[in-house]
Amino acid sequence: MPESEFQEPVAKIVQFADDAQTLPDGSKVIYAENESNIVIYHKIPKESTKTYVYFRETGEVTVNGHAGSNKEKKDMLHLGTYLLANADEDDLITLNVHEKDNLS
Repeated sequence: MPESEFQEPVAKIVQFADDAQTLPDGSKVIYAENESNIVIYHKIPKESTKTYVYFRETGEVTVNGHAGSNKEKKDMLHLGTYLLANADEDDLITLNVHEKDNLS
């Protein structure tokens, strides 16, 4: 077994296992987290993608690289809840990123 299987992941990514699967509103949500950030990627058909980043240390949120409002922080929380409420565990896959896998 590769050594990375025994190490704690530095990041986790949760998404639908089937790339064609969407949420009931037709959108796609990908959830990712590491020690310092939570990221939610949200794509609604025929609309611009939104990438929310929550900074654990400060509690601040950015949306597409710009400072986010409290409403956008609530929107981000809603998206995470929406994903979990509308996906069966069997439909999701968790990708563990290990230090050796980290390309940055």
